[in-house]
Amino acid sequence: QQQQQQQLDESPPPSWDVFVNLSGDTLPVITAERISQLFEPERGPLGNTNFVTSASCVTGLLPTSIYDFPKHSMKRAHYFQKNIPKKLSYIDTVTGRWRRDVETPIYFGSQWMALTHDFVEYVIRSMDHPNGLGSVLKETLIETGVLMTDETFFATMLMNSPEFESTIPRLDEDGALESYPSMHSLRYERMDENAPNAWGEYTSTDPLYDIPPKFRKATDGEGPAKAWGPYFLGAYDLGSIRDSGALFVRKVSSTVDENLVRMLPVKSNGRKEGSPLEWDELPDIRWPKLGVKIRDPFVWAHEEEEEEDEVEEE
Repeated sequence: QQQQQQQLDESPPPSWDVFVNLSGDTLPVITAERISQLFEPERGPLGNTNFVTSASCVTGLLPTSIYDFPKHSMKRAHYFQKNIPKKLSYIDTVTGRWRRDVETPIYFGSQWMALTHDFVEYVIRSMDHPNGLGSVLKETLIETGVLMTDETFFATMLMNSPEFESTIPRLDEDGALESYPSMHSLRYERMDENAPNAWGEYTSTDPLYDIPPKFRKATDGEGPAKAWGPYFLGAYDLGSIRDSGALFVRKVSSTVDENLVRMLPVKSNGRKEGSPLEWDELPDIRWPKLGVKIRDPFVWAHEEEEEEDEVEEE
């Protein structure tokens, strides 16, 4: 164990600081250079922090425990329907010691994450070792016939690994990140806005961008908006994006609203102490309270031809 620690101490510094996975319909709110500065391990306010949720969880930037959901809810029932063990025994691949009969609750996060270099290496070692937490969790799920998505697996790994407790986001009373209070979300997205959540609550009554069927090819098969998200974003969502302090937004398409594509990312001419944050430079545009309906443009010649055709038919 001492030899392994010595090898780690003598190893060269990693060539990257943070792993961020993105979807094809995601845009950065600020530049890649600024994001890199924020995640800088020693000086960045987001450095050495593992984000396994985008803030669409009940607990915001923190993963949500399975026990926080009502007993009748789908997420809780899925893992308890086949009596998955509540305690696991495994080798801690950081200390090399066995941890026996440890309460290992399941947590829910997001499939879109930002993970530190150390945590990524830990997950890989834990999966490679036959008795590591990752391997034991995987084999337990296979044996019980329970499916687990990536947004649940990584959240469960993080929240059940004491060595990385200090990398879990710390939030203030408003749900913002203590080390960067303007940040309430890693990614801004509108999820499950018009369908009740597990507690029977509705989270939004804002209008939505409805996608005409003719746009299916340009939006990867996306059709008219359903009662649940994620929904496409546009200029009317800029006020909420500004409030969120998110680094990324999803879902975005130039076919739905190219204004958002033209405006992001916000480019700063250099951050100085006391100067406004990039998010403050976004216009505070929101959905009209009474809603909005967009009419197809008038095509006078076309409409005159239709009127002539109707007269001839009569």
